[in-house]
Amino acid sequence: MKLAIGTGVAFRDHMADLYTNPAAAVSRLKWWQSKGVEGVVFYDALPDFYRTPVAQFRNVKKVLDDLGIPVAAFNTLRKSVFMPELAAQEEKRLYHCLEVCDILRPAIVDVNVNVPIPDGMDPMAFAARPIYRGAFASAESIARAAAILKPFTQACGKIGAELSIELHDDGIHDTADGCLRLIAAIDEPNVGANPDVGNWYRVPYQHPDSWRDQIVKLAPKTNYWEVKNYKRFLAPSDNRAYSWNVGLDEGDIDFRDAAVIIWRAGFRGWVCSEGGNGDIIWSNVRYLEYMRWILKEWIPAFG
Repeated sequence: MKLAIGTGVAFRDHMADLYTNPAAAVSRLKWWQSKGVEGVVFYDALPDFYRTPVAQFRNVKKVLDDLGIPVAAFNTLRKSVFMPELAAQEEKRLYHCLEVCDILRPAIVDVNVNVPIPDGMDPMAFAARPIYRGAFASAESIARAAAILKPFTQACGKIGAELSIELHDDGIHDTADGCLRLIAAIDEPNVGANPDVGNWYRVPYQHPDSWRDQIVKLAPKTNYWEVKNYKRFLAPSDNRAYSWNVGLDEGDIDFRDAAVIIWRAGFRGWVCSEGGNGDIIWSNVRYLEYMRWILKEWIPAFG
């Protein structure tokens, strides 16, 4: 497995001039390399992403190429392609992302098909609202999403990328079974799964199975892996659960065990941290140290 970090961490303190002067972040990127970072992951949540000329990303790619840092993945967040009133807009955004990917050349294009975040909604109100449940998604919703994602997956293949369906709450593939259902509906050889089990675990309702069940189901299809961990408790008086983000080695999910399961299934691709709390730089250093220990010591001994 190869270890990556997101652009929000890699280019931290240099986001304002990311497109025009990415060389300003060279010293930071070299430092991350010294800590074991092998790649970076881009997101379409970057500042002014959809208003920035695609050609500007050539500046960023050149800096990364000069340092020998590949683009591990590109994450296209919350694409509501299953909703008829939003499908055309979201499809357009997907292909804008693909134009950027044609420059960045990521190994993976990550997709999560979710409901949108309501514009102007207070973050606390958004966190407390009822969330979408994939178990109740209609067959028409799955078919609609697959009809858009199938040609998009083919287009990803033309630039040498695989598509990864991310296990993600608040959308049509919020369980392993939902991910596998969408992958089967897309039915292309270059589509797989991102078993981001932290997204599955943090929800306010109780699942009938375990995070380990989710990993076991998705391991054979895994082509990319985003990791984050949570602590969680059930509050019967509120009829819900509460969760909070912690370090990868501190939460309820055993990523040492999860890594062994995914390794045994044959996955050797990109892993990216999306979690941590407090000092985000130190959280990512800890992620690198923990995952490197798993890969260098634990898996050779027990995996």
